[in-house]
Amino acid sequence: MATDAFSQQIVNLVRKMPDEAILALVKNQLGAVTGGAPLVPAAAPAPRRSRSRARPGAVQSKPSSVAAKRGAAPKRRPGRPRKSPAASAERQETLDAVERVVKASSGVSASEVAKQAGIPQTRAAAALKELKLEKRIFQGGDRRFARYAGDAKTAEQASANARKTAAGPAPVKKPSAKGRKRVAQAAAPAK
Repeated sequence: MATDAFSQQIVNLVRKMPDEAILALVKNQLGAVTGGAPLVPAAAPAPRRSRSRARPGAVQSKPSSVAAKRGAAPKRRPGRPRKSPAASAERQETLDAVERVVKASSGVSASEVAKQAGIPQTRAAAALKELKLEKRIFQGGDRRFARYAGDAKTAEQASANARKTAAGPAPVKKPSAKGRKRVAQAAAPAK
């Protein structure tokens, strides 16, 4: 007799099975053991039980995932959603617009590209990166001095010009002699 609880549940389950289902199960297993083709039993009607009448501790069988998925579309793995053809066409239009803006200039920054193309800066940055990887445009300099152009020489020249004309931090004005006296008088304690 079965010793553990799981084995006992299996025995109880088999005792409640219809005779046809038990025979099909045994024949299937014998076919697998003897090397013959296992018999696939005809779909035997399973005894129906409602959840309300189920005994506490009884194992509820779930439909197999294969049977549940028959007739249904296969489930996609989670992750990035599929791109629709419309989204792909829109992306291509964005790439083309950014490329036109860059090639029409003699070196332009990413923010200027976004303004001229009429797209958000994040989308412009992504498009610039993709075009750069495809060698359709070139980048000169980096960070705030990055400039994009149709060829590498023009991009480098534009970046160098941006460095030369960049305004540094605003100079701090030192107070004049009169201003220092006023500051000193204001800081002195009143008598």
